[in-house]
Amino acid sequence: MRSLAKARDHRASGRFDRAESTLRRVLGAVPDHPEAHYELGQLAASHAPEKAVPHFVTALRGAPERPGYWLALATALLAAERQPDARAILERYKAQSFGPEAKQLDAAFMARTFAAAQIRYDRGEFLPAEALLDLVLLLDDTHAHATYLAGAIAARTNRPELAHDLISIALYREPKNPLFYSGLSTVLTNRGDHDGAISALEKALELDPDLAMAHANIAGVYQRRFRYGEALRHAERAIVLEPANAGAHSNRGSALLALGRLGEAVEAFDLALTLDPSKLFVASNRLFAKLYAADIPHADYAADALAYGRRYADPLLRRRPFTNDRDPDRRLRIGFVSGDLCNHALVRFFEPYLRAIDRDGLTVLAYMTHASEDATSERLKPLFDGWHNLACLDDDQAADRIEADAIDILVDLSGHSAGNRLLVFARKPAPVQVTWIGHPGTTGLTAIDYRLTDPTTDSLGLAEPLHAERLWRLPRVTATYAGVDDLPPVRERAPFEDAGYVTFGCFNRLTKVCDDALRTWADIMTAVPDARLFMVVGDIGTPEVRKAVETRLTAAGMPLDRVIFQPRVNSGYHELYHRVDIALDPYPYNGGTTSYDTLSMGVPFVTLRGGHAAARTGVSVLTTMGLPELIADSQEAYVAIARDLACDRNRLRTVREGLRERLHACPLMDHAGLAADVDAAFRGMWRAWLTKGQG
Repeated sequence: MRSLAKARDHRASGRFDRAESTLRRVLGAVPDHPEAHYELGQLAASHAPEKAVPHFVTALRGAPERPGYWLALATALLAAERQPDARAILERYKAQSFGPEAKQLDAAFMARTFAAAQIRYDRGEFLPAEALLDLVLLLDDTHAHATYLAGAIAARTNRPELAHDLISIALYREPKNPLFYSGLSTVLTNRGDHDGAISALEKALELDPDLAMAHANIAGVYQRRFRYGEALRHAERAIVLEPANAGAHSNRGSALLALGRLGEAVEAFDLALTLDPSKLFVASNRLFAKLYAADIPHADYAADALAYGRRYADPLLRRRPFTNDRDPDRRLRIGFVSGDLCNHALVRFFEPYLRAIDRDGLTVLAYMTHASEDATSERLKPLFDGWHNLACLDDDQAADRIEADAIDILVDLSGHSAGNRLLVFARKPAPVQVTWIGHPGTTGLTAIDYRLTDPTTDSLGLAEPLHAERLWRLPRVTATYAGVDDLPPVRERAPFEDAGYVTFGCFNRLTKVCDDALRTWADIMTAVPDARLFMVVGDIGTPEVRKAVETRLTAAGMPLDRVIFQPRVNSGYHELYHRVDIALDPYPYNGGTTSYDTLSMGVPFVTLRGGHAAARTGVSVLTTMGLPELIADSQEAYVAIARDLACDRNRLRTVREGLRERLHACPLMDHAGLAADVDAAFRGMWRAWLTKGQG
């Protein structure tokens, strides 16, 4: 029909009004003309898909043998957000016996739908993206890229086994696709299979040595295996290949941080944030780097943290009345949010509290933020009244979930550490919000009401100006420590008894050991000329790492011939303490778990009193232990304390004697006492909120 041909020409040339008027004339003569309705549907589809649907339905009724009509209707239904209806049409379409002419149309439909799914995925709209991929796989269940992306979505929505299966199927379809191997590595990393992740990434790089994503990803996994030299090399290679890859710059910063190159790490994080300001974990890493650096005043860290809060968190605050029961004495509902409710050092401080709480006064719920849960997670679950994994929820959904649970006090156990969900707290899903244990400084969020601490860790009056939160000081200690079950016995004789010289030691990550601390330790080595320094350094066996570490130590004046390097170990860690007489606490970021491990193995440590929480952990521990004589108020005093203890062998024997027993007997391991203190703090916070008359 000539009129239809003219209408098609008008549409192709952009003369839409003329095309529509021509088609209306055709329908005036033949109201149910299939092709005229199809053409009208095409005119409406781009701007009004819902109006296009009835035209495509009429066209399909009149000519069901035309595969294009089926797919046009399905496309319009998708555009109109009627995905179930689109699926129903596609199921009927697939049941037809169309010939080869449908293949090209199928391919075009699947390409469009897959592209739309990719856009949704990139926006973080995982479930809508998954629904679109489901349609692609309905038409072609061998579509490797749709299968892979469905696996990536499963990984992002807390379905690790499904993710592994789907990506494995995609690899079966395309066994030489390096992108698929890179994606598999992410699933394996989340499952804690770092060796498997490395193998997958090595395969990806074998297939495509210039795949920037794989270089960036393997840099991240190598760091988890303490292979910092290789991590740095791959991150830098990714940057050469893709200079704007923010993840590569971030991983480079993390590797530099692990190697103690703090200034360079901060610069790398700055660049990553410039490239992609949405990567908030990079901003958190940058804040940590500033805590580690001796040449950056803590006020600068606090200013940056407060700026983080103003920029990212404050705009998200929800202002509305809470409906929580206002009884001051009722059983409180406490929620704990963390990505570390698994095999992580946090558990050694949090689990003893959890086991000792007053179950009559508190209902406790866990909100795990990491998709991967392990045997430790399973051990912790029965200690809660409820356990929810938030990994598959965005921040709004997670906040809604917490608010629906009627939580009275929501506790952050991460701060700016990995896996944090600070932007959930920014939305204020609970009347009272607290940060505790996970981070030795302000989060910068005004939506978090309190930070739990103690008078020694945060001196009264000095810390307040450096916090967005109010400081709630527990009467004795901030947290208590649970020793490991298979702790080896303390060495009966101090190492110097057999070696003939004193061995100082540092078991902390090199990240915490700033150049200023190295210079102080070098002065100790000068003051005790026959002493040795035992240092645990990850990846020290890698030539480039050893060279970089030795360069730092030499610049600090350290005699390398008296330094004993020890790689990090996966087993037999505590036995390493048998080689050390006196430990040296790094500054300005003191040891945490390491300090407790040190004392539990009968080894004393020397610390330098700092001005903020990260620099006062050692002070808090030694004060509570009754060992204030090991606390220095200056670098010169630090050297003198270490020197005098090393040179007075009888005193050293006396100090080492019974350290483990003293630790077990002091408030640092009084779990019931801590639980009573924390529970009283929660009750006080709740009553304070009620007193303010907040709704």
